[in-house]
Amino acid sequence: MPPLDPKPNPRLRASLSHFTSQWFLIPQGTGIIAVILHELDYQFNGLNVISYVFWVLTIVLLLCTLALYVARCILFRREVIDALKHDISETACLTSICITYTSILQMMSLSLTNSWGKGWGIAAYALWWTNVAMAIAAVIGVPFVYIRLFPGGVPHLSPASQLPMIAALTVAAGGGTISKSAGLSPQLQVPVIIVSYLFVGIGLPLAFALDVLFWARLLDRSLPDKQHTFQDMILCGPWGQGSFALQILGSVVLSGSFGEYNSGKVLTTQAAGPWAYTSIFAGLLCWGTGTFWWLFALISILHGATESWKPNGIPYGLACWALVFPWVS
Repeated sequence: MPPLDPKPNPRLRASLSHFTSQWFLIPQGTGIIAVILHELDYQFNGLNVISYVFWVLTIVLLLCTLALYVARCILFRREVIDALKHDISETACLTSICITYTSILQMMSLSLTNSWGKGWGIAAYALWWTNVAMAIAAVIGVPFVYIRLFPGGVPHLSPASQLPMIAALTVAAGGGTISKSAGLSPQLQVPVIIVSYLFVGIGLPLAFALDVLFWARLLDRSLPDKQHTFQDMILCGPWGQGSFALQILGSVVLSGSFGEYNSGKVLTTQAAGPWAYTSIFAGLLCWGTGTFWWLFALISILHGATESWKPNGIPYGLACWALVFPWVS
């Protein structure tokens, strides 16, 4: 009997060393698909079951990708640190963990509160606050890395740099969803609403600033290579999530939580109407901007795939998963 080889499989080590943070885009995509299928207006028998399948798949994928990425960080520390220093996408895609977590909590609130009791709504509420801490780390820490610690400059700016803003706005949208569906009291709802609006205030102005910088890159023709063409779809993500967050938060304010909370000059019944309608109107404006970037990304992808009317094709890679979340958000 030949002796057992104590050395690990070199192919396995090589695969693990190349396990980038872009893999987190996959559970991010399946998570938003689960939420959309569950909330789709045009329901048919079995669609809820399909949404639950995507929900469970999202949880499994997130746990597996987290385990593999942590293993990579332990075994290949230098490679990981070097990638985080010099690749914006590597750093920014870590925020997909927060985005995926938000989708999981949204499904918990939407599906389990009515079926299994309000205790699950309280659980989703408590977990949302842990997600707030993750979102703060994402929207402040990640840009600090590629702006202050290891700046690459505007020539290296890519649409992936907007993922931290999407994380903040997705947490805001999740706060609105939980406030509306988890059966919370006004005393619990109002702090969630206020913090969610604060995240909107963080995410949208920063997304606008990065849009301007990326627009300058387009005009300067310093475009990213063809394999990053799919990342153009990320540009509509902040505006889509911002639109949804503003509209659902406005509808929650209209439901009467401010009046029952009744504190100060803002959290009152008199202020609820103007606040809510302004929020919904602003959400529609954001929807318009998101629609522009969505159409722009579609045209960019088609142009990249058929440049000069020859089917050159765009190289397939993990960046292709950047299509899913903004498309359905």
